[in-house]
Amino acid sequence: MKTTVQSQKTADGSSARTVLAIRWIFPEHLAALNPIASGITSLGRDPDCDIFLASDQLSRRHAEIESTQEGILIHDRNSRNGIFVQGARVSAAPLTAGSIVRLADVLGVVVEVPIDSFAGGFATVLPGYFAGPNLMRQLGPVRKAAPSDLPIIVQGETGTGKEGLARAIHLWSGRSGPFVAVNCAAVPEALAEGELFGYRKGSFTGADRANAGHFRSAHGGTLFLDEVLELPASIQPKLLRALEQREVVPLGESTPVPVDVRIVVAAQGPLRKEVEDGRMRKDLFARLDGLTIELPPLRERIDEIPFLFTQILMARAKAPPVPGVDVGLAEQLCLYDWPFNVRELDLLVRQLLALHNDEPVLRRGHLPGRYRTAGTGTIPPVTPGGSGATAIDHSKAESVDPDHALAVLRANHGNVARAAAALRISRQKLYRLLEEKDGVDIEQLRKPPKSD
Repeated sequence: MKTTVQSQKTADGSSARTVLAIRWIFPEHLAALNPIASGITSLGRDPDCDIFLASDQLSRRHAEIESTQEGILIHDRNSRNGIFVQGARVSAAPLTAGSIVRLADVLGVVVEVPIDSFAGGFATVLPGYFAGPNLMRQLGPVRKAAPSDLPIIVQGETGTGKEGLARAIHLWSGRSGPFVAVNCAAVPEALAEGELFGYRKGSFTGADRANAGHFRSAHGGTLFLDEVLELPASIQPKLLRALEQREVVPLGESTPVPVDVRIVVAAQGPLRKEVEDGRMRKDLFARLDGLTIELPPLRERIDEIPFLFTQILMARAKAPPVPGVDVGLAEQLCLYDWPFNVRELDLLVRQLLALHNDEPVLRRGHLPGRYRTAGTGTIPPVTPGGSGATAIDHSKAESVDPDHALAVLRANHGNVARAAAALRISRQKLYRLLEEKDGVDIEQLRKPPKSD
């Protein structure tokens, strides 16, 4: 069967060849990636199906996917346990990148995959830090650069795992010295210089003992500066000098002290923009700009969520047996937007273990309310036709106006899944449109209006 190849613009403006595929993500032993071929693709537990899924909950020929120039449609073939798209049971529904598909107890996500990186799976990067195919592809250049002394910038929203990646870089570097993490937002401005570069006893009021400082503490290892933009502006030239000269001058001293550290810095947004806005010195940015990695938010890594959940569950469970996970819960996790990313997922696991540790299987009903109700019932209608054609007009979907997208999101009270379904685009596409609208606060849209 022929696979439909698409072109997608990359960050540098070039065109990357991609294919749409279904990544089966739950249960884990069925994990696989199947490209969506042109024409009709059969799915079921019959080994003769185009996509064979070994689950006794599936019918022999459970469903069909029809891919034409008009779009992609999934049909139920009168299966015993049904098909679900975006959490709603359907007889037929359109599929786009980001669609969450469940056949009985098997869960998958439609993904757009670059042809040159079609392979790839799930992995434990280091104890407690897990990555799926999307993130693993991005980690390739970082892992290659890790043994060098090249500075690395890690960008990503809060909770995406920036410190975890910094620890992985330190592990891959082979450096024998320690890993030292500094939350720059927590360093008082008056103490910042001494905290970073050290000070001599008696060098200022309250300095009743000497302090080596973070740079010297990380000698031979890695210094991770989280929220680097929160450092006082007065520290930036001194940080630049330490990086250029590979030495620091502690407060109260006049003799420089050599330091050998690998620098990794983190920020929630692009540092280059902060340079343009005047928050970071150009020469400091030029010194730090060795390699940049953007950690995607969890809402753009839907196909990794069940894997991350089960891995965190196993890591957090204090004693066996570890509860099982029902497919309904895994499906619901994929429908949620995760504004606080992996940090929020970790907290949810801890909540479930604290409240339901005596349950053999964790189910949808065990989830707190905001997770349990997220994104359900968001399927656009299917227009009946002789060949099962859908009402999707992909030319219109590609030309959705950002203002219109924002209006639809407001009408859906900030529910991204429902707004994307109404617009007939993927959630990732909607987020890209919203990025063109500066200052959109989705959390504010989700709040109920204040009564007079």
